[in-house]
Amino acid sequence: MKVTVYLKKCSPEASNICFRVRDRNVDIKVVSTLEVQDRYWDTDTLSYRRTTAVPAAEQKRLPEQIAAIIERAEKTFSDKADSRWMRQVIEDVLYPVRAFERNHPNLLARVHEYLEKFDGAERTKEHIIRFERRMSRYHDYRREILGEADFTLFVETVTLEQMNAFRDYVVNEYRLRQEHSNFYAPRTLINHRPRPLSGTTVINIMNLFCTFLHWCKKMKYSDNEVYVLYGCKEPTYGDPFFLTSEERNILYDADLNDNPKLAVIRDIFVFHCYVGCRVGDLYRLTRANIKDGFLEYMPQKTKKCQAKTVRVPLHEKALKILERYDANADRLFPFKQIHTYNLGIRELLKRCGLDRMVTILDTHGYNTVQKPLYEVATSHTARKTFVGNLYRQVPDPNLIASMSGHVEGSRAFNRYRTIDDDMKRRLVDMID
Repeated sequence: MKVTVYLKKCSPEASNICFRVRDRNVDIKVVSTLEVQDRYWDTDTLSYRRTTAVPAAEQKRLPEQIAAIIERAEKTFSDKADSRWMRQVIEDVLYPVRAFERNHPNLLARVHEYLEKFDGAERTKEHIIRFERRMSRYHDYRREILGEADFTLFVETVTLEQMNAFRDYVVNEYRLRQEHSNFYAPRTLINHRPRPLSGTTVINIMNLFCTFLHWCKKMKYSDNEVYVLYGCKEPTYGDPFFLTSEERNILYDADLNDNPKLAVIRDIFVFHCYVGCRVGDLYRLTRANIKDGFLEYMPQKTKKCQAKTVRVPLHEKALKILERYDANADRLFPFKQIHTYNLGIRELLKRCGLDRMVTILDTHGYNTVQKPLYEVATSHTARKTFVGNLYRQVPDPNLIASMSGHVEGSRAFNRYRTIDDDMKRRLVDMID
């Protein structure tokens, strides 16, 4: 088998490099996209003569590419060789990213597979979905806005520099949305005013990136351990705030006859404060989860690492709330979308005058700010209310975790309780 190179005119002053492969009954001719300036090209040495008219980088690049194409053709030649095979050989040398992509699923394909195989909590699955969408937008941005037509990330070759570049994109995407509104309009589900992400959110996105790359390593898709170099970061959280028992009871006793929709939100939220489960688990509850005065369920978030049933004795008020709703209904309550639930909680607290100022951490600038309780309460406040009030009575993390669904020794548990001054006084009073 022999590979020869010849020229084919493409303009008055330039020609394309062509390749001819011959062997017995094989005679293949293919025109490449490589172009040379005829005046300075030496067909014998397959290189440029010494000249300043052609950039030095191009003088070096062209002979190397020609040699690489000939070498690959000689290595991959077979009795099935044809012009299609030769064009593929040329493309593999000139566009190595495309060649790698043909034989390896790219990072976006792996993320989609990760999502399809994930069987954990629904909330985590939602985070993966958002990560996939964000990563897809990032690829499109690099290709269409920055003009990097072949930009593609692969789990096998992603570098620390590329991970940091993605992080920079995540941080600045809200600005880019303002600058390139036509590009982002069809790529965003909610067209609200672009806002910067909090530092905690950015950390969580990048931690998910690291978790995904670690999964690829476990699946033997890659030996790349760049996620170790990047390192998962620990988000910064402010001191937990929650409703006191007295504030919770104000909600329970509130007269909301003039607003039936808000009354339903109140019932769900107060019940939520008495059982302390994650909102995803709350929305899955049915009457079948109520047994002999106990709420029984298996937390979805921790079922893979600690598959055990949580049992929470139902408070008298929680049982009275349940009596208001149809025992034969498919779900425990007429739940709304979580976004609607959160908005309803804030409206409820404002209606009931729960405007106590609480200190929260502004995760954009990491400064503490004071806000009224009704402005910052969410469905998660119910979970913190359950844990926080129990901890004030019995500061036993393992006992409380057995009812809140935290795994034993959970670091996250610390974000749900605080050691207040009354607890300190009781401890000091115990000293003889």
